[in-house]
Amino acid sequence: NFRGITADAKNSTAKADLRNLKMAVILYQNQFNVLPDDSSADKFEECLQNYSPRVVDRVPTDPWSSTGERYQFEVAADDETYAVWSVGKNGSKNFTLGSDTITFTANADDIVGTNAKDVTGSTSGGII
Repeated sequence: NFRGITADAKNSTAKADLRNLKMAVILYQNQFNVLPDDSSADKFEECLQNYSPRVVDRVPTDPWSSTGERYQFEVAADDETYAVWSVGKNGSKNFTLGSDTITFTANADDIVGTNAKDVTGSTSGGII
């Protein structure tokens, strides 16, 4: 019973964090006409910290990460489609990001904030 409560709390935390990060990405893109750097979690965080007024001070730790990693950010080859995500309960990324599309693999449980218009497959974690 306790594990279910813990899982619900992690999901709720991830969804709230990802809503804030998605808003920060949108504001950053509106100000600079480009998406934040996705080459590393540090570069992503640095970009968000450069936006004024600052929406987030840091990229939080993913509650589902067993190694204490922060939420991840990726930009597709079209330089317009993005995803910021939590690895979910299984601890691994289970989707592919393409031009205006996101494709989830079987049994995906990622929690994803994205602007992709087309979704293939599904995730039990949720799409924001």
